[in-house]
Amino acid sequence: MTDHQSQASAPQQFVLRRRPSSYHSADAHSREEAKRGAIAAVLGSTESFKGKYHYGLFANGTQSLSDAQAAFTHRLVELVCAQLAHEAVAGEFRIGIDGASLASFASEMKQAQHAHENPAPIEIIAVGVVGETPTASAANIEASAVSEKMDCLLVEGSYRSIDQLGVFSRARRLLKPGGLLIVFGEFLNDDSAVEHSPLPNLSSLIQLAERLNFSIAVAEDHTQSALRSIELFAKQAQLNAFGNENETLTLVRDELDRAAQELASGKRVFKLYTFTKGLAPAESDSEYAAAEYGDRASFQPAAVADLFERSFGHAFDAEVWHWKYELGAGRCVVARANAEGDLVAHYGGAPRDICYFGRPALAIQPCDVMVMPEERTRYGRGSLFFKVAATFLEREIGNTVDHLLGFGFPNKKTMRLAIRLGLYEKTDDFVEVRVSGITEPGSAVEAAWTLADFDAADSAQRDELGALWQEMQVDFENGIIGVRDWEYISYRYLQHPHRARYSLRWLRDSAGRAMALCVIKRSADAWLLMDIVAPLATVSRALTVLARALVKGAREEPFCTQVGENEPPSDLLLWLTKGWLARLDMPNAAVRDLGIEIPCNSWNPGPAASLLYGKWWLTAGDMDFQ
Repeated sequence: MTDHQSQASAPQQFVLRRRPSSYHSADAHSREEAKRGAIAAVLGSTESFKGKYHYGLFANGTQSLSDAQAAFTHRLVELVCAQLAHEAVAGEFRIGIDGASLASFASEMKQAQHAHENPAPIEIIAVGVVGETPTASAANIEASAVSEKMDCLLVEGSYRSIDQLGVFSRARRLLKPGGLLIVFGEFLNDDSAVEHSPLPNLSSLIQLAERLNFSIAVAEDHTQSALRSIELFAKQAQLNAFGNENETLTLVRDELDRAAQELASGKRVFKLYTFTKGLAPAESDSEYAAAEYGDRASFQPAAVADLFERSFGHAFDAEVWHWKYELGAGRCVVARANAEGDLVAHYGGAPRDICYFGRPALAIQPCDVMVMPEERTRYGRGSLFFKVAATFLEREIGNTVDHLLGFGFPNKKTMRLAIRLGLYEKTDDFVEVRVSGITEPGSAVEAAWTLADFDAADSAQRDELGALWQEMQVDFENGIIGVRDWEYISYRYLQHPHRARYSLRWLRDSAGRAMALCVIKRSADAWLLMDIVAPLATVSRALTVLARALVKGAREEPFCTQVGENEPPSDLLLWLTKGWLARLDMPNAAVRDLGIEIPCNSWNPGPAASLLYGKWWLTAGDMDFQ
């Protein structure tokens, strides 16, 4: 069976096993809607609770939940009225609200406006600034003359999570210079433990606000009021349920119990912030201070083509982009010079299921890091590179976000820059192991090993791969390795747009048992072993057998499928993290440094570089561009 025949029947859709509960995912929004429904079922039977889903503001221990919620609404009205009094409003004062609980704010605000000595006309508009993409109403507002003409925005996050980048980006488009953004909700205050949380991170909120030209005007901690609100809600739920406890309500109560524990411990806080949008950005202090930022949902792939080609000097491949960001669920942060401008910076990432010291986790490989050549005017913390990189790391990598670890393959110049900026630390070097011209006969055991095609259509062979991976995985209980099961091998090699360049081969012993699965690709002067799935004790022998076969049958199947008329190479290369070299028994192999250092995230709280140093098993197949 030829290479193309053996692999052509592989399924052409990668089914993601990972379902990260990202705070801006559709799943999270569905859960939040269910949560609102359950809260409404408990509180909605009493007129005073209708439409109020946020925590209350308690002045003492005798207030009811309803009165405390009214007090919180009144505090929001006070903040907006202060802004109204501060501004010399010549025309209509426009307020945008996002959050179901803010309906009561709208009615109270209108009453307060009528009592004002010089009442300016007020327009209150429901906008959608939370989520991956704007709601229809928000999209209409942004497309209208209202853009940059709103005086105040209120965003509620009490019983829902918010996507911070989306909120600040859209708020900046909607607000006038000097306009007020009021955000209240739960935030993660302590992210020192490895535990995923859907909550937005408080330190990231402050850093992102500054990065997007917002300054803090008011910061109020209402954590104790949130705790009291949960306590009273639980009592109300007990009174109103009347034995009709349902699954959703039970989940909501469990979630609020967890929230109470974390609020009490200081892990999370309930805060109210008002941010003032800056006036004219100081371009001399920061490169592109007015830049617009977005995620993968904010642009179409074709929009990145020019940036890609000018950054890397070769053609943009739309199929590879689709494979990486659509099939592979890639993430990114992008920047435009302004709202209508072209992309001028991109920082992407390719997610990866990993085994982290014996347990499953998620990592992401930063990739497609691009800044327009003419925009690379500086490399400090005011640069576009730093802004997109820091924003990406805050959103994607760390103890509490979707990906515990980051890893990559930057050259040493890029690595030094990222270390100087506080973004990365080093965890290893990437080296090349070259096995050349093995012609002498091997042992009787090695001589009995044979090469065979991997048939992706054969379920028994897929099971063999799964069994090999299980054996290999055990060897990394004190290390870190990307998952190499059938689903990954299928996605990485058989669904790649240029899959014809890869050859997948079994090494079988005299009894026909699978000893290793090897993925090879021809490089300039040698065969590059992209991946090997085998127990560590088998890897050195597999390399020797494979290298000997290259010499013996260089012009025969299976190694001539990519050769053409050129003399086929006989050397075998393995690119590997240096920390695992000692586990290979290859005394005659030549080792050289590839000039690539393996980084880890040091910007967002996460596992320390000292813990990770020398622990990653990475090969050429772990690189998104090979």
